[in-house]
Amino acid sequence: MRTSRLLLLALAIGAGASLTHGAPAFAKGRKGGEGAPAANREEIDKLKAVKLGDPKAGTFKWQMSPEEVMGLVKQSLERKYQSRIEGSAQDPGKQQRIRDEMDKEVNAVKKSFIKFEGQKTGLDVSIVGPEFQQNTGEAVLVAKEDVWTRYFFFFENGLYKMFLAFNKDAIEGKSFRDFGKNMEAKYGRAKEVYRDERVKDGMRHVLDHYEWSAGGDKLRLIDRSEFYGVYCLVLSDAATQARADEKRKYTNPAQNNKDSLVEAVTAKDTNERDANDNIIDRITGKEIKKPGDEAKHADIVVPSVGGAGKGKATPASESASGKDSKKKSKGNPATDGLEL
Repeated sequence: MRTSRLLLLALAIGAGASLTHGAPAFAKGRKGGEGAPAANREEIDKLKAVKLGDPKAGTFKWQMSPEEVMGLVKQSLERKYQSRIEGSAQDPGKQQRIRDEMDKEVNAVKKSFIKFEGQKTGLDVSIVGPEFQQNTGEAVLVAKEDVWTRYFFFFENGLYKMFLAFNKDAIEGKSFRDFGKNMEAKYGRAKEVYRDERVKDGMRHVLDHYEWSAGGDKLRLIDRSEFYGVYCLVLSDAATQARADEKRKYTNPAQNNKDSLVEAVTAKDTNERDANDNIIDRITGKEIKKPGDEAKHADIVVPSVGGAGKGKATPASESASGKDSKKKSKGNPATDGLEL
């Protein structure tokens, strides 16, 4: 009888210790500790779906080649236009216009493919600028979808990351924290990661991103509203991301891995002038001068993704070299051999 009472007492003490230590560990992980909470696997699979929200229609898989991803994107676009094409069977002219519209969208995806081999691109100072580096075996393919623009990132010819930039309509004017709560309702409770940001009066502690884990996958919700008015989900294969990060350190040891856009805004100039008055110069690495100290120059224009299409401007710094390059080669070397 005494042995039974001792056993029950030991079990009770063990259970109490488990409850006591469990809560602080969870709070630590949620606010920036050692690990991110597990995400809803079913919802993660929906993010990978070729047809948004329907994994049964096929999914993008890690290590797919650019050709394989482009093939699935083409299939998705064909399904998107199928009902309109069939519905215009009695009007050949209208049907052809719809087919031309579809072909234009397919070709836009193909032309968006870029290998980052050291050349200047509009993406270097774009919403995805912090997501890649030059000369590290990385590449990107871009496709516009109903809810977001999807950037497919490749490392050594294999898909390893998808960057999903929500359309402004999907944000509905929500703050980053409110939007984060909506994402937690879908993917589960997230780890909140904070950063210390430099301001004129010192430092401030701000929410940088939300983070989840899902097996070998990592999901982040990041804030890009200050420059682009949107929030973004970044889903990646954690193991391949780690390999890419190591290659970046080896290939570009002097490159700061911080977000150039955030650093440019939050940095405090030594001459105490407004920190944002020359933000484009600081992002692009130009010499910083006070307004009025230099001669008048042309406006700096960041080109659209892919660099093709009517009416797209060319940065002033590239206009001269661009003419020479066009004479030397035809087409886009980065997209040669990629067929849909």
